[in-house]
Amino acid sequence: MIIQKTTKEILAESIQELAALKSVEKITIKEITQNCGMTSTTFYNHFSDKYELLAWIYNVSMEPFLGRLGTDVSWRECVWQSAFILTENQPFYRNSLQNTAGQVSFRYATNDFAIDLILERIRRNFGLDEITAEIRFYVVFYMRAISEAINDWFLNGMKLSLDEFTDLLVQGMPVPLRPYLK
Repeated sequence: MIIQKTTKEILAESIQELAALKSVEKITIKEITQNCGMTSTTFYNHFSDKYELLAWIYNVSMEPFLGRLGTDVSWRECVWQSAFILTENQPFYRNSLQNTAGQVSFRYATNDFAIDLILERIRRNFGLDEITAEIRFYVVFYMRAISEAINDWFLNGMKLSLDEFTDLLVQGMPVPLRPYLK
């Protein structure tokens, strides 16, 4: 069976191919689109910038896990998967992490996506109309900490095994979140 790729998937493959040759910071939208035979207009119909595209690549891999959190997927599985994804395409993710910075960085975009999904899963799983300010604070705090820890673990050579590292991240969960993230 022939499976046709979406425009987003083609653009993702294009930036990944280019990232094998140069820093993602130096890759332009024009290069991404020329590499796959598309136009800049097509790119901007799907993404606001290359950072959003970079985050989309990672987020597509994480969404099936975070989207099922609290149903048939545990918090530990989500944490494990978030680190494992980096190990599957190390050169690309190393490039993305080392060569983007600030509020539009790969780190922030992927982390913001995860925070939004987690908050929505907590709201849905516990039948809440709204998430309290305290729980929102702890989710953001914990997810920022996990994100930085995963990035450091990955960029510094993954000295702990993935399972040992995951266990530490899960054990570091703030106490008020434990009833929500099992």
